[in-house]
Amino acid sequence: MRWATLIAVAAALAVAGAGCKETLRLDNPMRFAGTDADYVENVARRVLEELRFDIEYPEASEGRLATRGLTGASWFEFWREDTIGTDQRVEASLHTTRRRAVVSITPGGGGAEVFIQVTKERLTAPGAGPQSIGEAYTIYDFQISEMVARDELEPSPPEWVEQGRDERLEQEILARLAKRLGPVGPMR
Repeated sequence: MRWATLIAVAAALAVAGAGCKETLRLDNPMRFAGTDADYVENVARRVLEELRFDIEYPEASEGRLATRGLTGASWFEFWREDTIGTDQRVEASLHTTRRRAVVSITPGGGGAEVFIQVTKERLTAPGAGPQSIGEAYTIYDFQISEMVARDELEPSPPEWVEQGRDERLEQEILARLAKRLGPVGPMR
């Protein structure tokens, strides 16, 4: 009984610790007036590397940085900053997730415009068992030969399933860029 109470208290503290923190929402794309586009690209590269992203050089080009998939940080990797929010950290602890970031930098009007898109994917974990109750009954169907049944229940290879954009990580990257590049202003 004592362990159940401790687990319940720990879960309540984790949920309470998540809180409803109100954060400033940054524009995406964000404009940096009076800043050279090459300098913005170098700063963006450093920010992505600090978050442990590996940049794909064949995919990257001038004005565009694309990263390889980065597996999300779990509860046990508290030092990593690439998974934003308690709910996403729990999800990364239960499912294998990864994120890919694309940073596009467009020069113009004496400054640069930065657009960040982070997509999140989850790894499927298909099993060799039946996928529904109806399929479970076919296991015991003697009209189907054992070889056919074995082929039907052959596991499919795991694949990454798109989960949409991770706007929290996009906002974190934008905040880090804004902190390093100074004041954000309108393009001329």
